[in-house]
Amino acid sequence: MSRKRALPNIVADALERIWEGATADDLESAVLDFKEDPAHTPTAHVTAKTADMLVRTAACFANGSAGRAFIVFGIADRTPGPAAFNGTGRDPADIAHTIFANTRPHLAVDAWSTQVHGARLVIIRVAAGMAVYTGFDGVVKHRVGDSCLPLDGAELAEMTRARRNPDPTAQPVALPASALDRNALAVARGLLAEHRDRTGQTPDQSPVRVPGNSTVRAGFSDDPAALFDALDLLTDDGSPTVAAKILFGMADPEHPVARHIFRDAGGEIVAETELHDPLVLAARSLHRLVRSHSDAGIPPTAQTEALNNALLHRDWSRPDPVVVYQSADMLRVSSPGGLPPGASAERLLSGPSQPRNPALVNAVQQLGMVEWSSRGFDRMWVSMLSAGFEPPTVDVRADSVDVVLFDGVADLGFVAALSAVRAEFGRGITRDAATLVVLRYLLGSSGGAGPRSAGAAVITLERVAALQQATEADARTLMTWLSQRGLLHRTSRRRDEWRLSDRTLAVVSGSGRSFSAE
Repeated sequence: MSRKRALPNIVADALERIWEGATADDLESAVLDFKEDPAHTPTAHVTAKTADMLVRTAACFANGSAGRAFIVFGIADRTPGPAAFNGTGRDPADIAHTIFANTRPHLAVDAWSTQVHGARLVIIRVAAGMAVYTGFDGVVKHRVGDSCLPLDGAELAEMTRARRNPDPTAQPVALPASALDRNALAVARGLLAEHRDRTGQTPDQSPVRVPGNSTVRAGFSDDPAALFDALDLLTDDGSPTVAAKILFGMADPEHPVARHIFRDAGGEIVAETELHDPLVLAARSLHRLVRSHSDAGIPPTAQTEALNNALLHRDWSRPDPVVVYQSADMLRVSSPGGLPPGASAERLLSGPSQPRNPALVNAVQQLGMVEWSSRGFDRMWVSMLSAGFEPPTVDVRADSVDVVLFDGVADLGFVAALSAVRAEFGRGITRDAATLVVLRYLLGSSGGAGPRSAGAAVITLERVAALQQATEADARTLMTWLSQRGLLHRTSRRRDEWRLSDRTLAVVSGSGRSFSAE
């Protein structure tokens, strides 16, 4: 019999949105998928189809790079509202065994049943993979956004290499209670309780692994080990991980976690602050410092992503702090350590996400301090471009990664055009940076070649790939999709050349602005 368990935050939030009228398919992400029990659809070989579907999805998630993920079984993914909750009668233990038996190497998942709005669902939790997994067909796929894509060649070789080098923040560490910051623990408990109060959930009654004994504690209100267990910060033998020490360990007076420097218009240092607290506290303090000095037009989302990216993906084996240089018109965030192995400065927007510290990222996501599955660079680009600013500048060196956000003169004409395009085609069509950089090129202005009318501006496949930091094959796929949606039109002069469609041009003209392009 399944024990009563609280729903993970991301699952509970998504289910409420579906109940209120959203479609599950629109809420799927790098860490969340919904599946309908084939028993509700006219199909033969229901059991075999169920096994194939769940094995493939679980292996795909385990090969992803976003940490733990969830499959919600019993929800129709293309039906909005209460009708989507048609449930399942399948046994969670049978599902977990089916996935384990049919993956290579064997993949152990956690599955349990729950009742939501009268429907019996099975929640399948897939932990961050420690190997490269395949299902029935032997094909390696990994999760990218809401899709399972084939993985081969250099990327497969890199994942195989990376999986042989375990997450440094998931390693065990000696962490007695006397070495923990009580305030940091209290803040973390409050973050979890806040969500559960909001959604009406009860504390997770899962057994808590305590080093040295078999005590079972309910909830996590008075026991660090229980909190660590809820955040996946314990190893299999119950030892705390390095991520637990980073988040909750007592401050080191010799080594600050972060340093914030604010300069005036003349470049003189006005204020300098060092933060020595554990990360749960230091991250919140750093965000507050940046907001308190932010009079510029730099979008808050871009600032938040730049800070989170530096704090979570830095090399924690180095003693250096994250350093934030801020002025009236610029934010520069310097993160210790170069890019994670396998990541490329030329593929920050389109390359597979390669988190250096999955255990740390996973815990912070569960605390609600960062977005689930957010791709920091993509969100920075989207935020800056949507506000009419230039995209971030990224300086990658062997020992650091610097992200610079400038508050220049916003291109309000582009902002107006983008608003009109979203109203006509839907916000979803411009939700990623790859589309925005193309629109910015076709609707923007150039100081070099001289302005041309937006209707005459064209973009080649080679240019698209460069702007999107993608392969030409991936760039062509996106451009074909945008053409099918009616946003772009392939020119008659060349096969791999596009311009804005007549429909888009009419929408842009109706926004009351005039535009030019390179």
